[in-house]
Amino acid sequence: MLDYFIFFLKDLSFSFVILMVGFILGWVIYNNLVLRDVSLKDALFTKDNFATWIEFIGAFVFPVLYLSSHAIKGAASDNVFVDLAVCTGYTVFYVVILTVLRLMSKTIVSLINAEDGHGKVCLNKEICEQKNIGAALFSVTLSVIFVSLIKYIDFIAIIVDGVGAAILIKLLLFLVFVLIAIVCYSVVLRRKTTLFKELFIDNNAAAGIGLLGFVFAVQTIITGIIDAYASDFNLITVALVIAVCLVIYGILSVLFKKIFTAIVKVDVWNEIYEQNNVGAAVGQAALYVGIAMIIVNFIM
Repeated sequence: MLDYFIFFLKDLSFSFVILMVGFILGWVIYNNLVLRDVSLKDALFTKDNFATWIEFIGAFVFPVLYLSSHAIKGAASDNVFVDLAVCTGYTVFYVVILTVLRLMSKTIVSLINAEDGHGKVCLNKEICEQKNIGAALFSVTLSVIFVSLIKYIDFIAIIVDGVGAAILIKLLLFLVFVLIAIVCYSVVLRRKTTLFKELFIDNNAAAGIGLLGFVFAVQTIITGIIDAYASDFNLITVALVIAVCLVIYGILSVLFKKIFTAIVKVDVWNEIYEQNNVGAAVGQAALYVGIAMIIVNFIM
């Protein structure tokens, strides 16, 4: 019993150190590099900016802590100090990659060169100064994609086992299908509006929730299938299964929404994109995630 208690304390201390390293490093980089053109502390506490809190929790706290906990899986030695060094290395690597991707997303939004009532659209200023919840949810959505990508990167496996090509294939497979899904989502919206307009011009929080739910569901399906075929990975088979599952996901999403609309006699699209109904958007996001979970559990 005493040995078990000592082991538990050591394991808890080990995990605590890794999580603290990830959080502190992430905060320093996030506050001084990612948001260097705005005051994060002022937006969070002085202005009590809800949009900034959403972005802070969804695009910083959860991703950093998740990746830090994922880095603990890198432990591979009987020497606790070697394990600590390895896991710390994974944590630093993951946080740096997440930061680079977040900076890229800010640059991409700026390159669109759109303007609203406050001037040229800037992701950081939309969130921290204009309190745009839609933009904050857009940032969280990108973080969901980034985290799903980063967790597949295992630099020790690449160096020691020589599986770099396999990891690269998984990354590209995930990225390609996520981009295809987002493009399809945007094309459907373009019949009446555009995703960028809803999020950055109209500050539509409901549109942001809908996008987040859709992307989370899509990444759940893709990562679930990739993980299910991890022991017997075949590119053509996995790509075909993902494609079929995403088509089924799209069909079921449309079917369930039409059934719901017929029952309650309410236009869900109008509620979300015309009336900015957050409740309707949460319901739609729950529908997306629920269908995705059914598909993944069926595959597994």
